[in-house]
Amino acid sequence: MPDRSRSPETEALGLAHVATASFVGARVAPSAQFWLSLPGGVALARSARRFGLSRGYGASLAAMLQGVAILGPLRINGPLTQAITAPLIGRLRSRPAQFASCLALRLVHYAVLNVVAVWLLLGGLDGYVKTYEATTGWLGILPQGRTGALVVGIVWQAIWAVFFTTVQLAVYRRALRQWPAGEPGGDAGEMPAPAAAASARDARALAVAALIAFGVLLSGTSPLLLAAVGVWLAIAWLIARPDPQVARVGFALAAVLAASALAGGVIGGLGFESSLRRAVRAALLVLVATWLRGAAGPEGMRDVFRSALDRLRRLGWAREAESLLERLDSAPRLAAAGRALVDALRDVPKRPVPVADATAGWVAAEAARGGATETRPTTRLAARPLDRVVVALVFVPLAGVVGHAL
Repeated sequence: MPDRSRSPETEALGLAHVATASFVGARVAPSAQFWLSLPGGVALARSARRFGLSRGYGASLAAMLQGVAILGPLRINGPLTQAITAPLIGRLRSRPAQFASCLALRLVHYAVLNVVAVWLLLGGLDGYVKTYEATTGWLGILPQGRTGALVVGIVWQAIWAVFFTTVQLAVYRRALRQWPAGEPGGDAGEMPAPAAAASARDARALAVAALIAFGVLLSGTSPLLLAAVGVWLAIAWLIARPDPQVARVGFALAAVLAASALAGGVIGGLGFESSLRRAVRAALLVLVATWLRGAAGPEGMRDVFRSALDRLRRLGWAREAESLLERLDSAPRLAAAGRALVDALRDVPKRPVPVADATAGWVAAEAARGGATETRPTTRLAARPLDRVVVALVFVPLAGVVGHAL
């Protein structure tokens, strides 16, 4: 018989903990991102099946936000697909309905990502078509022109969506059927009383500044605009220094993304100057996100997310996400859970049945252990006067955008 001694709140927290650990592990090891994120999706599907769609998506959002608080917003696309599709798959029972809904959500996700990437890196559809023709025209077998570029791109994305949906659904269904009856891993018990309040940086001012900078960067690629944001970011970097390790990762990703944008534009014949400006904008977008995460720290980011969710408390999924985010485990516990997941899947063949069998046991055991053995201390936010300076300074490039528009 299933273990009924644990409360729904504790069980839901354990499943959200598993999803977070899986998604964090997948982002740390991107070469196996899809396979490492599947256990997190199984946990979210289980949560939606046990407690309803609202709680399932609340757990999904909490897991993603906790991962962003720990690692920043880099390399989230793999886990994000699981987070978007898993609760609905868990709630539905019919295989055709599960497949159709998962495939549709994947295709929408892919479409949004591709549209954003084409717009940011290549300047729009014309840039995409030119780059496509420059890289495929020499083959002599693929259709050319705008229609050919769109058809080939859509078909290619659809093939991958069908493949990943098929594997994902096979793993989910088998793992949920094979769920251990007793949910091994020990009795985590109920949540103990909250610990004493701890102080953390109030990162809400930094988040406001970063959002304004994002908006300015998305408004155009004029050299003056890019220079203004670059100067602001340099000053902000000195005032609110980010964690060095986070900064190194951010600089590396910014360099890769800028190089890709520059190469794509040059190959597509879009002009060196235009391609360089888009490359600089892409790098600045990454660096602004890197600065925010590195300067705010995990607890500061969590407080920003909780503050945003608190404004949406009328929505059930937002209330659930806020409650879970408040109590999810800290980075060291998640790292230990992630290592356990890597160990559990290290020697498992990358096929649906073996992965599903290994996943069900790990998810159930980790859900029983994680998330309920400690309560995170209540955070006391501490504002810093210099953070307000960062916000004030970001209005300089914003004023330039407004003046240019007028």
